[in-house]
Amino acid sequence: MQVAYLFSGQGAERTGMGAAFYQQNAQFKQAFDQASQILGIDLPQLCFTADQRLQTTAYAQPALVALNWAIYQAVQTELPPAQALLGLSLGEYGALIAGGQLSLVNGLTLVKARGRLMAQACQTNPGAMAVVLKARAEQIEAACVVGQQSGLVAVANYNSPQQVVLSGTTAGVTAASNYLREHGVKRVLPLAVSGAFHTPLMQSAAAAFKPYLTQSRFATGTVPVWSNTTVAPFTATKLATTLNRQMVQPTHFAACVTELSNQGIDTFIELGPAPVLSRLVKQTLPTAKIYQIADPQTLAATVAELEVAHGSNR
Repeated sequence: MQVAYLFSGQGAERTGMGAAFYQQNAQFKQAFDQASQILGIDLPQLCFTADQRLQTTAYAQPALVALNWAIYQAVQTELPPAQALLGLSLGEYGALIAGGQLSLVNGLTLVKARGRLMAQACQTNPGAMAVVLKARAEQIEAACVVGQQSGLVAVANYNSPQQVVLSGTTAGVTAASNYLREHGVKRVLPLAVSGAFHTPLMQSAAAAFKPYLTQSRFATGTVPVWSNTTVAPFTATKLATTLNRQMVQPTHFAACVTELSNQGIDTFIELGPAPVLSRLVKQTLPTAKIYQIADPQTLAATVAELEVAHGSNR
């Protein structure tokens, strides 16, 4: 069994996320409280109650990374060690902290700044995003050509063979979405975001974020973390450049999953509040073993399933 752990990206946040772990798992509670202190944010208040700030980019980003890292701490003694780590966009920061390429303080400091700067870019350059399901590549390409006549639009996320995300100006994304619907694509769903992530509309955020990355210290790490931008493991020497490019270039999650499979990974365990990445892996690798952990109950179920499948999982 070769295992990769997956770390959720923005959009997976849910009110109440982490509450059961916080109440029942000492390792999670200690890690979550430590993250709260570093961030200067009351994470239990933000995540466990109906706090509207959780729906904003500035707060959702640090909250999700803290949650993912705390879950990773909670499962260490229960589950097999990782051969690789992979996050979707924002989730790469949780993976890099878990993999040792970023210290906890450094990683959370970067994410807090990233969320704030991206929120500001959304106000300066408003945009839109839409998820497209079960469209052919030529349909997507044609839609972007049509959409470009109205405004910026491009593929921001290559999530699976069945799912991509369009991003750009509201006019561009709307035009491209309308084209797809008119040409038989039944599911084109607007996302509840105010900005065009992974496009040049995030350039102001990337420029402002660059000094934070330049001043950061990166390590080689103990577990390889795969980059959505390069479809290869991050390296300490190029980590800052790659994370900066990530903000304005498309992500290639599906290609990363395929490459991990080619490297021998056969089991994927998602850490996060919702099985978002698990579904994408299933669409990309139908025969892979896939698990998702959001709370003590799903952790216990995963441990039990792995023990049945492989005996002792440590």
